[in-house]
Amino acid sequence: MGLNAVDNAQPTIDQLQASLNPSSEPNNKIIKSHPTPADPFRESVYNLIPIEYIPPEKQKQYRSKFADQARREYVSGQKTAASMGPAKVFVNGTDGFLKKGDGASLKPKVKAHTPERVMRKAEVPKDKPVIIDTSKKDFIKLNALENINSSAKKPQNNTPAYRFKQDYGKTPTYILKKRQSEAEKEFSMEEMEEALMSSPQGKQQAQMMKEGLVPLPEEERGKILDGLKKNWEKLNSDYQKLSLTVDTVPKIARKVNMEKQLRQLETHIAKFSHSNILVNFNSVYKNA
Repeated sequence: MGLNAVDNAQPTIDQLQASLNPSSEPNNKIIKSHPTPADPFRESVYNLIPIEYIPPEKQKQYRSKFADQARREYVSGQKTAASMGPAKVFVNGTDGFLKKGDGASLKPKVKAHTPERVMRKAEVPKDKPVIIDTSKKDFIKLNALENINSSAKKPQNNTPAYRFKQDYGKTPTYILKKRQSEAEKEFSMEEMEEALMSSPQGKQQAQMMKEGLVPLPEEERGKILDGLKKNWEKLNSDYQKLSLTVDTVPKIARKVNMEKQLRQLETHIAKFSHSNILVNFNSVYKNA
């Protein structure tokens, strides 16, 4: 508390210099005192020395070389009475109102119309025009004779004559090709049945084919088996990610449904893991 009271009672350095040199002329140097510290325990003796701050010289202000030209153009384009009218306007006296007959004197004087001011057209030519003799032909009679002596025009028949085509009345080629392909298919089926009937296993296979049982190709069986395994792996990974606490109805239903799908996929994988799989197409068509 004592230190603060002493600090507040001391005059500043600027006040001391002003009291010592009251008649000193101001210099370009600006003398500043150090600010009073917020914490009095951090006060230093060196802060009593005044700070001499010399301000930097101001740079020369830029002035365009077209400044005078722009000023002259701006001043020359101004109108003295553009917005507020002329500075001084003549005001008529109280007896300077219009009277009867004064309107004619106020009308502007227009130069009277004279014929010299009108642009005259070119004069009419005085030479007689040359009249060409008309033809003595009778075009009506000539046209009638030409039509009488001419032969009648034949009508144009643009409808195509299909009976003159080369393949008229013949079977189209696409039908012939289709018949040929069906005949070849029947012949190949007959050959296959004959080959199958030559052996006991072939007879059994032929009997099965008649009943609608067809062996599934090995390549197709492998593709189906790979697809089933991939579906099972994906569904199993989703099943493993389920939460351990199944405490709501949607969670229970989802878990039961996934378990059912997994069991179904496992049965299908077990079926397609065996070779010599027969497909019954008759049952498929009946269900469809």
